Amino acid sequence: MDATGSAPIVVVGGKGDPATPFRWATSLTEKLRTGVLVTYEGEGHGAYLTGDNCVMKTVDAYVIDGKVPAAGTTCGA
Repeated sequence: MDATGSAPIVVVGGKGDPATPFRWATSLTEKLRTGVLVTYEGEGHGAYLTGDNCVMKTVDAYVIDGKVPAAGTTCGA
């Protein structure tokens, strides 16, 4: 799963996600080698459409404008 040579890949992981353990997000980020982890501190499965403005702005900036989030970006619940 090494993505060396690719553009940065943003991985969003939720600490309170009951379906996808947060450790999977950290593991995926490491395996990609180009991954940048965005941590969502909230509850529930799926962070983007939870209404958290920080997650939405961060993902939108990446997808729309190509702006890679800073390492260690964390969005509160």
